[in-house]
Amino acid sequence: MAFGKFFDNDKTSHKDLTMRQVFSLSKKRLLPSWKQWKQLPRVLTTGERRMMNSALSLCVLSIVALGAWYVITHRVETPSIGGDYTEALVGEPQLINPLYASGSDVDSDLSRLVFSGLMKWDPELGLVNDLATDAQVSEDGKTYTIKIRDDAKFHNGDAVRAADVIFTIDAIQNPQYRSPLAVSFYGVTVSEVDDKTVAFTLQEPFAPFLSTLTVGILPSNAWADITPRNAVLASRNLEPIGSGPYRFSKFSKDKKGTILSYTLERNGDYYGDEPYIQTLTFKFYADAQEAVQALENRNVEGVGFVPPDLESEVEKNHSVVLTRPSIQRETVLFFNQDKQAIFKQAEVRKAIAMAINKQAVIDQALGGHGSIIDAPILPGMLGYHADVAKVTQDVAAANQLLTDAGYTLPDGATYRVIDPKKTFAEGEDSTSNDLQFTLTTVQNTEFVKAAQTIAGQLAAIGIRVTVSTVGSDVFYASVLEPRSYELLLTGELIGIDPDPYPFWHSSQAKVGGLNLAGYANRKSDDLLEEARIAINADDRAGKYREFQDLLAQDLPAVFLYQSTYSYAVSNKVNDVNIEHVATPSDRFADVVSWYIKTKKTLK
Repeated sequence: MAFGKFFDNDKTSHKDLTMRQVFSLSKKRLLPSWKQWKQLPRVLTTGERRMMNSALSLCVLSIVALGAWYVITHRVETPSIGGDYTEALVGEPQLINPLYASGSDVDSDLSRLVFSGLMKWDPELGLVNDLATDAQVSEDGKTYTIKIRDDAKFHNGDAVRAADVIFTIDAIQNPQYRSPLAVSFYGVTVSEVDDKTVAFTLQEPFAPFLSTLTVGILPSNAWADITPRNAVLASRNLEPIGSGPYRFSKFSKDKKGTILSYTLERNGDYYGDEPYIQTLTFKFYADAQEAVQALENRNVEGVGFVPPDLESEVEKNHSVVLTRPSIQRETVLFFNQDKQAIFKQAEVRKAIAMAINKQAVIDQALGGHGSIIDAPILPGMLGYHADVAKVTQDVAAANQLLTDAGYTLPDGATYRVIDPKKTFAEGEDSTSNDLQFTLTTVQNTEFVKAAQTIAGQLAAIGIRVTVSTVGSDVFYASVLEPRSYELLLTGELIGIDPDPYPFWHSSQAKVGGLNLAGYANRKSDDLLEEARIAINADDRAGKYREFQDLLAQDLPAVFLYQSTYSYAVSNKVNDVNIEHVATPSDRFADVVSWYIKTKKTLK
């Protein structure tokens, strides 16, 4: 009896000891120790242990599920280096050199990728630093001091230095190089402040000057042994060395020496955000139709320019995306008052302007992809004038203006006559007395359709219009330079800076200038001259708005529309988001952000 009692007491004693070990905590511990946790199964019943194991299993599964959910919901695709893209261009590369590239769209496209300038044009921000880290303008507006970034290198490994900038500008100014950019740097002196700083000194203030510094910089060491006279013949023009995001890789020719393809590879030492796409290959075709055909045949993956008449054909191709950024090009109908005296009458010019339905012209010429404009400075540019006087379509009022000006419409006649009292001898062409003009334009589908649409609209007010088209290869020499036109329909590419001086100052009306209307107004000239030297942007914008008010009043031309620039990009290429460009090559402004390959990462 005593033994049994002892045994029971001993058993109770051991259980109590275990319980105390499991549940007792030192004053310094907030949680049980590992040694205490190991004793827990000894005090649990079988059912309790099952419950504990189930709870632990459920806890583990919950943690795994939560981790999987986090990975799935937080895993994103990010751009990765790699991939190849092939694009069709119309033309052939000849001078991939900033000194000459402006003369060819193909050369400009390739130069934009290979070279970089002190400044660059950004689709969202406008003119921004590129090779430059800082640009200071003196108080008198005549000196621009530019610092060059320390990490910029040419593709041959040489650092970009002040000497390279000086060499490039000197070459542009040197008549032996025959660069078309020489006029942009006339009277400009460039000097070295230190190895990474240059100073440009102007003879007088010139507000648009920074926009000229987008020209690509040449490596002086690579060109030092090439004489200026032989520059256009140098192999460097096809195997260029720049400091841009892409570098020359290779090109292929046929037996006749025609370049068939040209490949660039990403520059891994680029000072900016490095590009993702590994190689860009360009193939060359005689015209847009051949380029689009190559796209359909899968010889290329994109097309650098798609004219309006081929857009519907390209849109059927589901492997590409047709992108239509607005371009800083305006299409204008010019009156040549020196060639046609009737245009000296303001009533006639206004009647023609009032007869034109600009949206109908856009619909016919561009398939609706364009924007109506009423002045030479486009939306988003310094000096844009939203409230400039507008001429809206009013056929009835246009007819009345012509009638009041003495141009009557005989009963049953289609066209108005110049002299209602004129009589004709037997066999004489009576149509010679009609109010009629010749509208000249370049042989281009867009402009031909626009011209034909305008001709039809002017017929509604009794004006006979004959459309004359001239090939693009002789258009400048045979039409623009000699001012051989009555009515002229053409486009003007404005570029980065809105400066209207080259197109509207009276000094530019002479042969070789771009004042195609022959416009001359002393007050207008003063405003354009003052705007060019205005250091304050608000002052400059104000003068541009005053100028546009004068232009709207004098009506030397009819501003029709701002174009879009259509190009097709393979849908495998991501992040092509440019909404507007200043020049066609600006479609590559954000090329470093384009990507094909991706990788998975957690955000």
